[in-house]
Amino acid sequence: MPTSTDQSSAERRRHGAPMRLAALATGVVYLLLRVIGFFVPGNAGSTSAGPFGTHATQYSVLIFSVSPLLNALHTLIGVLGIVAARKVSSTAIYALVVAIGFAGFSAYSVLVVSVGTGDRFNLNWADVILHLVTMAGAAVVSARSFRTVRAQRDAVTGS
Repeated sequence: MPTSTDQSSAERRRHGAPMRLAALATGVVYLLLRVIGFFVPGNAGSTSAGPFGTHATQYSVLIFSVSPLLNALHTLIGVLGIVAARKVSSTAIYALVVAIGFAGFSAYSVLVVSVGTGDRFNLNWADVILHLVTMAGAAVVSARSFRTVRAQRDAVTGS
């Protein structure tokens, strides 16, 4: 027969499940973009033209541009998202870091796509929108996750 501690533990996990699922989904999507980007012909990392040089439309997956630098970023975001989905507290920190990181990267993305020079990531407007949506979603997940962690902490301490 389950004890009250087991029930409260299960209830705490259930309350954090939507945020953990969001972190997992973000991780899987970004890891999938990385894996698909790896198979784009010529995307091995040229330093003259192409992925590391200027914007090259032939290096794209669906509507998103790819490059070795974007693949590295997608791998990092993907793996960390999958790992962070194990606990709500990890999800909160992951989402906060992603929101802050993508805020800066989105500003950079808008600048280089608008001006068209200095683009080391081979970005396009679809990438900018993806990063802005990821940033906004991560901010929401972070806020809700921290609220859940605080509520769980208060429930355990009796505050």
